[in-house]
Amino acid sequence: MEPEWKGAEKKRPGGENKAPQTPEGESPVLEWFYPSRGQSFSIGLTISLVVLTFGIIRDGGIGWMTTWWLWLFIVPWPFITLLAGRNTRMAAGADWLRYGKNGFISTYELTSVKVATEGASRVLQLNDADGRRLSAQLNDLQRNRELWDLVYNGILHSVRGNGAETNKLARTLLDLDNPLRFRGE
Repeated sequence: MEPEWKGAEKKRPGGENKAPQTPEGESPVLEWFYPSRGQSFSIGLTISLVVLTFGIIRDGGIGWMTTWWLWLFIVPWPFITLLAGRNTRMAAGADWLRYGKNGFISTYELTSVKVATEGASRVLQLNDADGRRLSAQLNDLQRNRELWDLVYNGILHSVRGNGAETNKLARTLLDLDNPLRFRGE
């Protein structure tokens, strides 16, 4: 089934104000992503619950809860993720990607596609023929399937068709050496 492409204003009410704009001279925005406050807060709440559970299991009970400063490891997470999530704006057109405030990149003219590890995150590092660079967390891009499809198709074209430079982690995580294994027979 083909995805239904919607304008920013139809995808989420008020979304046209949150979706990154089309770079000058490029094709229109086909897909965009901006996490809702509820999503960001829920992620932080989940982190808080994991830390809380860890404390209960590690201490063998709830006796540690009377130590006020230990709550500093639990309480702030929903607010931290709420603030951090506000920076995760991305949009893609047929042949470009804009991620946050980092400018944009031409996905069908990539010269380098690499994945690096930064802490617990995997970061996609892209360079294009015009010298533009973009770094984006891989899991952020994959939060919107349609947006990721647009970006991945450009990456595949650049790597398999244009010979863009890659590293082993990119080839492994993005399955660049055998992308057709996902297709049904």
